[in-house]
Amino acid sequence: METTQTRSPLTRDDPIWATGDRIRVLDRETVYHPGSPSTAMYLVEEGRVKLSYLHPSGKRITLALRGPGEVFGQMALVGEKRRRHHAEAVEDTELIRVERDAFLFAARRRPEVFSDLLGVFGLWVQEIEEIVEDLAFRDIQTRLSRQLLRLSNEYGVKTKSGIMIGFRLTHRDLAEMIGSARENTTVVLNRFEREGILDKRRYQIVIKDVEGLKEKCQS
Repeated sequence: METTQTRSPLTRDDPIWATGDRIRVLDRETVYHPGSPSTAMYLVEEGRVKLSYLHPSGKRITLALRGPGEVFGQMALVGEKRRRHHAEAVEDTELIRVERDAFLFAARRRPEVFSDLLGVFGLWVQEIEEIVEDLAFRDIQTRLSRQLLRLSNEYGVKTKSGIMIGFRLTHRDLAEMIGSARENTTVVLNRFEREGILDKRRYQIVIKDVEGLKEKCQS
């Protein structure tokens, strides 16, 4: 299965981040919320951030996860006045925050940065397109299987039992990633556990049968 690569061309070693402020965000704390001023771009140094769309009804769908070496908040650079999505740490996280004007000033002195930014925006569009495709054309079991494979590919840690997804993950988190109700997501997870495809513990999921999970993507 193909997965979107979200690592930014603007690596953490790029001098452009030297102009920023380092901030620490604790697990489940908000980095910014919808409607807040869109004035900066962020680089994840350590930890993980979840980007979500929040509907006025209270429903949420996860748009992307950002881990070490990845960026978010880039819409501030292209005229976004207020944030349209929610950014939340899903574990204790270290960020570098660069104000829009400082970032653009540095970028004007290094034209290659604009080429890198095109890559960042291209990846964002690809991620959104994949979400739309999943929601429009795939059932819950297929969406969940694909999401678990993405997470195991990008964040998996090999253990004796299988591939453990390497961060705290609740059933609600998974439901928001696939646009499903938590109860329906739990039903499918329980089925996968009975079939020996995975083990689920408190806030942890271990993939035991990767090939079996791939088959679920095509069933």
